Amino acid sequence: MDNLTEQTPASEKQEEKPFFSVIIHSFFIIPFLIAVFCVLLFAAVNLLTKEQQTAYDYLNNVKIGGITKRWQSAFELSKILANPKMIPADSRFYGEMISAFEQSRHDDSRVRQYLALAMGRTKQPQFFEPLVKDLDSEKEDNLYAIIYALGMLQDKRAVDYLVKYLDHPQARLRSGAVVALGSIGDPNSIKFLKKALNDPEPNVQWGSAISLAQMKDASGKEVIAKLLNRNYYKQFPEVDVHEQMYLMLAAIDAARFLKDPQLNSQIKELSSSETNMKVRAVALEYLNIKNK
Repeated sequence: MDNLTEQTPASEKQEEKPFFSVIIHSFFIIPFLIAVFCVLLFAAVNLLTKEQQTAYDYLNNVKIGGITKRWQSAFELSKILANPKMIPADSRFYGEMISAFEQSRHDDSRVRQYLALAMGRTKQPQFFEPLVKDLDSEKEDNLYAIIYALGMLQDKRAVDYLVKYLDHPQARLRSGAVVALGSIGDPNSIKFLKKALNDPEPNVQWGSAISLAQMKDASGKEVIAKLLNRNYYKQFPEVDVHEQMYLMLAAIDAARFLKDPQLNSQIKELSSSETNMKVRAVALEYLNIKNK
């Protein structure tokens, strides 16, 4: 009798384990797995059924969407038009783009800015006139985007408009103008870019030197040499490591137009000692191409 009494609790404990396992499995694990499956199924169906929005879709949203929808759609439009395959070929699209841009004059500034960038990325000459039409009376907030767009458009007619901004009191606009002139690459702008090398704003000096190099003019070689020197950036604590990287990459790219022994030597040094691996890789790639 005593033996039976002593054995009973052990037997009950053995039965309790599978009982609680069943409870946990039924009420926690199975519902969790079902929920995960439903989420995955929903995501898969949504991915399969969702249609990729076209340039026309985004443009339509710019016209009839709410405040947030309009500028976000203009932003997305400027992104997809960076891909030539996404640019509609029919003239109707260009007409609607111009109409939307003209109507954006009194809209949220972001709408007009992103539409300007979208127009510039198409590289279509029919967008030149709409972009320069109201430059003199344009909001200062929008000017940088329009100047940048004119550079991407690469229409030499823009040079006369852009050089006017090399004396603008806002350094950001002067910087945008020298970059835009470099993108266009008209030799008539070289004399203006040489003058901009003496601008009090370092960003303008840097942009001018790189733009001149793109036109195979070595007037800004010393500035490019500084940009290839990591220690140079210690003078500019406001320039963070990411900005330093982009400046160094731009300087390496500019150097390929000049084929200067001094710059080549600096790039060779970067290819083996630079701490930023992306800069190092691009420097090495530059040397490999140069030596072919």
